[in-house]
Amino acid sequence: MNDAEVFENPCAICSKRVATKLCDYIIRYDNGIIFFRNWQRFKEVNSPGYKHETCDLPLCDECSHNAGHQVDMCPHHYKLHQQAKLPNDLARKALKQKAKALQD
Repeated sequence: MNDAEVFENPCAICSKRVATKLCDYIIRYDNGIIFFRNWQRFKEVNSPGYKHETCDLPLCDECSHNAGHQVDMCPHHYKLHQQAKLPNDLARKALKQKAKALQD
């Protein structure tokens, strides 16, 4: 890598390395429906083909945080992502409800 590449495509966090990724955190949902009465309808509306706006902050490998399979986030959004996780007891209840909805 030459130094000119950094100036052309700098990481927004460190400004020292070339950005190779974009933040995948969803900042806006393009579908207007947020609450659903059943799991099936939720899956339909949130299926591939529906587009959501993502942060897209340019990041280098060192400044990005992996949040799952091919999902990278800037430090700010990764912190929010970590805070959004349900406590274990509530996560179990959510999984139980999802399993029940799949049986219907």
